[in-house]
Amino acid sequence: MANIKIPTSFNIDLEFETANLFQRFVGWLIDSFIRGVYIVILGYTVNNLQLDQVTSYVVYFFLGVLPVLFYFLVLEIIMNGQTPGKVIMNIKVRNMQGGQPSISQHLIRWLFRLLEAPYFFWNGIIPVIAVIRSDYDQRLGDIVAGTIVVSTKTRATLSGTIFRDMSAVDYTPQFPQILKLSDRDINKIKNLMDQAFKSRNPELTARVAYRVKDVLEIQTDMQPAEFLETILNDYNYYTTR
Repeated sequence: MANIKIPTSFNIDLEFETANLFQRFVGWLIDSFIRGVYIVILGYTVNNLQLDQVTSYVVYFFLGVLPVLFYFLVLEIIMNGQTPGKVIMNIKVRNMQGGQPSISQHLIRWLFRLLEAPYFFWNGIIPVIAVIRSDYDQRLGDIVAGTIVVSTKTRATLSGTIFRDMSAVDYTPQFPQILKLSDRDINKIKNLMDQAFKSRNPELTARVAYRVKDVLEIQTDMQPAEFLETILNDYNYYTTR
């Protein structure tokens, strides 16, 4: 397990903890078990339907082979970098900038997964060696795609998303300058806030607040944490109206 520091546009490093070989392997085992159970249930169902041979082959192909083949690709795309196994193991696929991988990155990882799948012993040993030798516990597919698998465990009690329902309160925004920032900028601020809370690092919160004030040319006597919460609320207020 290693830590990777990713620079953000606010000149503050965002730190991630990479998933180790054990976490990745157990996650893969869980996903393999799920796929295995699905195939057993499908086979039992098809046999009970007493279909002719050709129809059975068609059903097995479209409802068996294709779902199992595209399991990782589809689920990691629609589940924001996770599969059921990854969810249970608290790990997630991210790009090297800490964001959500692109479709092409997911596709590259999936193609290399087919090559690295343990059909034979030497196939299965390739990703193991790659993860062990990689500085950031990456398999070959991750290295080529520019992705990394990180731990999602946090103790943060702040909202897990930048979005807040401001329609339920009589809210008065304070910093219209926040509209100069993009969704990506706001997400980075939120990630840094969560990182500061997780590591109990008020200095990081203060640095983030100072940098935001400097970029947006804001002057306020608010405490750093209160200020950052306010700009998140302001952003939601302005962008949902």
